[in-house]
Amino acid sequence: MKNWVILTILASLAGSTLAQTEHAAKKKPPVKQEQKKEDAAKPAPPKPRVIKFSMSMLESGRVDPGYVGFPAAELIEAVEKLTGAKKGEFESTADYNARRDAALSAKFLDNASVNDVFAFVVPVSKGGKYSDGLVYEFDADTSDVKLYALPKSPEYLSLNGIGAPDYQTNRRESKGLDQFKLSTKIESNSTYQGSNAYGATVTVEKTSMSSAGIAANRIPFLSFKRDIVYGNPTVSTQFKLDNSRASTELPTMKALIVMKLSAPYVVYNFTHKEPKRDSPSDIYMQEKFLAGDVLGIVYYSGQTGDIFARLPENFGMPEPKVEVKAEDKPASQ
Repeated sequence: MKNWVILTILASLAGSTLAQTEHAAKKKPPVKQEQKKEDAAKPAPPKPRVIKFSMSMLESGRVDPGYVGFPAAELIEAVEKLTGAKKGEFESTADYNARRDAALSAKFLDNASVNDVFAFVVPVSKGGKYSDGLVYEFDADTSDVKLYALPKSPEYLSLNGIGAPDYQTNRRESKGLDQFKLSTKIESNSTYQGSNAYGATVTVEKTSMSSAGIAANRIPFLSFKRDIVYGNPTVSTQFKLDNSRASTELPTMKALIVMKLSAPYVVYNFTHKEPKRDSPSDIYMQEKFLAGDVLGIVYYSGQTGDIFARLPENFGMPEPKVEVKAEDKPASQ
């Protein structure tokens, strides 16, 4: 009897162990964990392709509100890589020019080239006296929207060329260029203790900044005197917009500055604001501008893409179709 009881207990334990083993074998990892492993194994989705600008994009009277083009800073960096080669010590000028021209023929940034036409997306801000850049004013009594394109371009102020890769051997100043600053970036920020000859000390904030923009040849369709600030700005163009629509459209309005690059492709300027006791800010600014010609400026809705105005007024308009009269058609042979 004792042996039979022992055998019964052992059989019961064996069955329990077998059941636990089968249950463990059937148990699967949670679905979420498996999904995470699958997601990790998948390659990252490709970045959206940047669509190059073409004049045909303006013919329909609408700009895709999602169009971003190439940011000016990225384009400048790409062009610098092409044009930044320095002349070798034992390289003739002819050989250097040939090598540089060959480099400029290369493609960059999604198959673009320096011979393409580029468009830069710029937000249009509310402006007024002493504003610059692309700004608007709205008169609620008349529903008039006044648009301004105000470049910084004083005759007496030149871009000093500091920051160019070849500045030490080829110092080039640029005067009379129409400047639009498109982006600004803080590179570094720190503080230090400053003192003057009288022993007074103050905490100085040191900031290093960089900016990217356009410095174009004088824009022919902006026929007014250039300055650093505009006390009485000249209206570039205007249109009417219903007040209720203006309240939603104007704060999100955008513009395209359409440009064709030309040598030297990028121009440079460097400024330094020294700190003072009543203004303890030590600011270094490196500016880089794309050089060339502005072909036109298009103001459009940031919501629907509908074009509000063009500078010049026929810029990007489709060519009118010429109707061929029957008497003008060549006789069939």
